[in-house]
Amino acid sequence: MRKITVVVSLGLLLAACSTTNMSTTASDADAALRGAQPGFIRAFNAGDADTVAKYYSDDAVFLGPNAPIATGNAGVRDMFRAFLTATHPALSITADRIVQSCDMAYEYGHYTTQSSAGNDTGKYLTVWRRMPNGDWKIVADSINSSMPMPGMAH
Repeated sequence: MRKITVVVSLGLLLAACSTTNMSTTASDADAALRGAQPGFIRAFNAGDADTVAKYYSDDAVFLGPNAPIATGNAGVRDMFRAFLTATHPALSITADRIVQSCDMAYEYGHYTTQSSAGNDTGKYLTVWRRMPNGDWKIVADSINSSMPMPGMAH
């Protein structure tokens, strides 16, 4: 019975991936996500929250430090607008790994920012989904500083 359950589960998993729009290969997610990075950084560093928000889906969530969850494209845009206007940061990011499964991919890596509020280094985890038109959009994004909290040694 257990063997049948495993075979059925594996079959359902494969069927789920085969029914999605797989117009590109798995390596295309890597190329698409890495290809999006320069435009994202350019918009971020220019303080252009509207363009930054275009990288996020309508149902996106952003989990930033010391702030409530930003939900939806408009919520993410507003969060970035407030942050970019207040701190004028310069961002540098490096994707350490990108993994794709069907129309979803996740990326993790590290970042540095220099801003009027101070410098920061940290790591991030971003989940992307391929949209019906083939574009990749961020559906979940989380950043986490590697800097010690004030008063705590590293």
